[in-house]
Amino acid sequence: MKNYPYVITISSEKGGVGKTTLATNLAIFLKALDENLPVSIFSFDNHFTIDKMFAIKGQKQDKDVSDLLLETPGLDLLHTGQYGVNYIPSSGALSGLKTSMKGPMVLARLLASSGISGVLIIDTRPDLDILTQNALFAADQVIIPIKDMASMENCRNIFDLFDKRGMDKKTLSLIPCLVDERVKFEGMFSDQKTLLKPTPLTAVTAATIPIYPKAPRSKVSTPIRRARFIRS
Repeated sequence: MKNYPYVITISSEKGGVGKTTLATNLAIFLKALDENLPVSIFSFDNHFTIDKMFAIKGQKQDKDVSDLLLETPGLDLLHTGQYGVNYIPSSGALSGLKTSMKGPMVLARLLASSGISGVLIIDTRPDLDILTQNALFAADQVIIPIKDMASMENCRNIFDLFDKRGMDKKTLSLIPCLVDERVKFEGMFSDQKTLLKPTPLTAVTAATIPIYPKAPRSKVSTPIRRARFIRS
């Protein structure tokens, strides 16, 4: 991670599942675990939550994530923000760059030469457009937050996309997020504790989509290979 970042992409086609909440809190959590670990974050969404979360008052922001896609080295775009987390400012002009992106591996190339080290977290839009595809294919780890059956069904498209491109689906993981205790489910999700247990998705849907629970490693500097399930 000294030469190029370990990339974690947070993605789901379903809106309102907590992608940005998970991305921002994961960045803060990793930084709290090891203050010497560089942790950076940026978003392809246009809600500017990343900026509101991490920007320090008075910081000059003359460039943003759109400049990364225009070949500006990522390290030159980083700002040190709140909690010691580095961030690249968001942009409202990304839609105009989509047509100029030549394939889904552009971001991987840009990040490899970005000069960014440590862990980089990418927050995505709730769709599978070319920007999201680039974020998925650049990732060492993809975390797909799920909070209900609809979001679990939608994640099938991400797995299908990896199949289509011949990508390794072992980088994909699911994690329960924004679990609402007021919502009552029938069957195997009848209570929140059941939902938070590692459950083979084949028991839920016909799609063969694995869930990868695994105990956390002792040091955050060790690459994070799979999402952890938060147990209540």
